[in-house]
Amino acid sequence: MTATPPSTLPSGTALFRDWLEHEGSKSWHGLDTSPDGSYEKVWASWLQQLAGELAIKGNHNQADAGPAPSPPIATAIKKRNSKTPVNPKLWHEATAIDVQHFLQLRQGQRALHQPDRQISEVTRRRYWRLLERIYDHACEHGWIAHNPARGIEHSERPPSEDGKGHCLPAPLWNALPRHIPAADGYQNARDRAIMLLLYELALAPEEVRALLWRDVQDENKLPIRGAESPQWLRIDGARAAQQRTLAIPENVAQALADWRRFSHQQRGPLVVDGDHIVFYSRRGGPLSVRMLFHVASQIIQKAHQALPEDSQKTRLLRVGPQVLRNTAVVQWLKNGRPELEVVAQIGLESTKGLRHLQHYL
Repeated sequence: MTATPPSTLPSGTALFRDWLEHEGSKSWHGLDTSPDGSYEKVWASWLQQLAGELAIKGNHNQADAGPAPSPPIATAIKKRNSKTPVNPKLWHEATAIDVQHFLQLRQGQRALHQPDRQISEVTRRRYWRLLERIYDHACEHGWIAHNPARGIEHSERPPSEDGKGHCLPAPLWNALPRHIPAADGYQNARDRAIMLLLYELALAPEEVRALLWRDVQDENKLPIRGAESPQWLRIDGARAAQQRTLAIPENVAQALADWRRFSHQQRGPLVVDGDHIVFYSRRGGPLSVRMLFHVASQIIQKAHQALPEDSQKTRLLRVGPQVLRNTAVVQWLKNGRPELEVVAQIGLESTKGLRHLQHYL
């Protein structure tokens, strides 16, 4: 493939925006396209490193850095870490060496997307995948001929995740409802409705974000109006198995009704119109992936901290909406609910979709 002449290439920022718009337009698995999102922070740091503007503090610590890079890569990185000034580069001039340098762990390094957290192997893998996907996008447009992120040998790439789903410990799962907020205000009503949809119905995170008010239905499976109590929830997924209608438990129905009432009072009738999303951002758009994670994780952490000390022996490996879905599924199966009924409930095509949770059963 012949690359586009440099004079006609988009800027690094324009490339990111074009890629993000492409990802955000995907019907079901689109990425969070909210302004100043996690992806943008990581990409901005990558561009700063290429330009020689990313400050590298502290010496490398082999205990924290994991396996050493292979000799050719290690030699190049050592040169880059010397006091010799770095020659500034544009995004299309990046090499595999630059990617390897960007991903290398450093003592005390913090995550680029969440500065309060230390970087982990999982985070490194996600940074690499982000670079890989953006540069793949550039290759597809003919802007570059080769993807520098793919130039790293497989043995040097951040290790893949184990592929196993994570669940909350049973004591924490059982205690969690006590820490879900009461519907006593606008934000608490929203958070309660979100948490109960995840806890009681095991909705996928994207299903929560994509839910419309016309999907919240009465006993006749028509969109609710006024102060009606919801009876059914219609999930409009991309695949046939995801197209389903779920009975709404009484506590979830009340939570949705309360959120609808507070939302109407705060924002007016248009936000509870049938075509409007149920959970929205401050600007009225879809609730971001980051905000959904924040809602779930802060309540999980609060419940975890409140457990007696003898119940906290199991360290939390994951928090967030997907963990709630996984745990609900495992609890149903442990309680004897048939696998075929469970996969129909959560919108899977077959029981093969439960394999990542088998180690809990």
